[in-house]
Amino acid sequence: MKVSLASTSEYSSNAAESISDLNPNAADVLITSVLTSMVTDLGVVSPTASGLLSYYDSNTNSTNTIDGYFVAPELFNGNDHDEHRISMTYGGYVETCKGGNTFAIPGIYKILDYVYRNFASLPLNTLMEYPINIAKEGFTLTQPTKDYFIHSLEPMFMWHENSKIVLSEVSKDLDSGIVKLEKLSDTYEHISIEGFNDFYVGDVSKSILKTVQIEGGHATTADFSKYELIKNNKFTTKYNDLNLTGHSGPSIGGLMVLKYLDALTSNSENMMKLLQNVYIDRENNYEFFGNRKEYISNEIKKVTQSPSTIQVNTSDDSNNHYSITFSSGYGSGVLCPNTGMYFNNSLGEIELNPQGFLGDTKRDRLISNMSPLIIETRDGITTIGSPGADRISSAIAQVLINYSKNNNWQESIDKPRFHVNGDGSVRAEPESLKNQHDITLTDEYDMYFGGVCVSGLYNDVFSIGDKRRGNVSWKN
Repeated sequence: MKVSLASTSEYSSNAAESISDLNPNAADVLITSVLTSMVTDLGVVSPTASGLLSYYDSNTNSTNTIDGYFVAPELFNGNDHDEHRISMTYGGYVETCKGGNTFAIPGIYKILDYVYRNFASLPLNTLMEYPINIAKEGFTLTQPTKDYFIHSLEPMFMWHENSKIVLSEVSKDLDSGIVKLEKLSDTYEHISIEGFNDFYVGDVSKSILKTVQIEGGHATTADFSKYELIKNNKFTTKYNDLNLTGHSGPSIGGLMVLKYLDALTSNSENMMKLLQNVYIDRENNYEFFGNRKEYISNEIKKVTQSPSTIQVNTSDDSNNHYSITFSSGYGSGVLCPNTGMYFNNSLGEIELNPQGFLGDTKRDRLISNMSPLIIETRDGITTIGSPGADRISSAIAQVLINYSKNNNWQESIDKPRFHVNGDGSVRAEPESLKNQHDITLTDEYDMYFGGVCVSGLYNDVFSIGDKRRGNVSWKN
């Protein structure tokens, strides 16, 4: 079987290659690649991540979505209610919170379990062999992690004693320092035997919850055991000759892609103002807790009726396709000593918590900009997705517009990008805008603008990475 992979995780192609002689399918490659990135892409993602998956199932000829994003604890009864806010120069300037009290319940292992049980062809211990080994033997940092650690290593990852020990070599030599995660290797070995659900109801969850309690966090056994995926809350719409399927809420990412498409293709003389309004509209109207799923779905219907993440995409020649975007926020800096798992800081992502730190989340899913899509064209099926926080939607929209004009994914991804913030400020890669006054110019292929990846099957399987984040493309 032929399989292709596009990813923003540099070690994911090594993971795919490690099983290439076993005739893997797209689901197998997805699972081993995601697990590997949660080992190697420190800071960018962690083993306590959450994500969104969109996939095409050739057996039923159907597009599908799985929401496995973070869920807030039902109660904030932990000992630590302080906001441990830090600032970083990442992306210009960003504020976020660190510490165990920012930990939210992750969904990544529910997603992987679903894919494994329904679509994988290889045994779990085989799929986990490479991530187990690289965690134990050690690795140097990927370029996106180095780029992030320049800003975040000291304030976010060196305050916690366990993390400080693990990252001791890296703190002295960012380029060549080796990271070994032997406890994480042992944990993954355990999961390879017991299954992914052990993270929620077994020994792994017990160890994590013990650390959560010690660190003053709020997650409980009930929060872990009650976690559920949201399946097939999706939209399907047409943009030019592209049929798009994505998440219809509670994630706001799909809605924002459609709004950016609408703004970027308008004939308005003041497009920058339109793009600023898209950002403001998101902040004012869609970033709330409560019944967001139905509300976002209704908003998508209106649009379609009018004219700190990782991305992994896999496809095979049986016409199965997967696009997953997953994140751990900016990272909390807390390293669980028994499992070797870094904790997420999703409760501490200030810009995504409209009610404020530890505000009333109603045990809701936290707010996500992720938007993995399945695209059906006359040529075949394509997956697309990107990391990049609030730049995800604008990055994907720009690539889709480019492709609708040139029918070339490589050129569409490589073309320079720009992004308009809610305050009207503009960051742009060179030559992305004709008028370059009053904007902040970045480097060419700057990681700030995400890392749009595609994979698919036309006459053959294909995959294309993004120079902005890893540029990983692999096929067997």
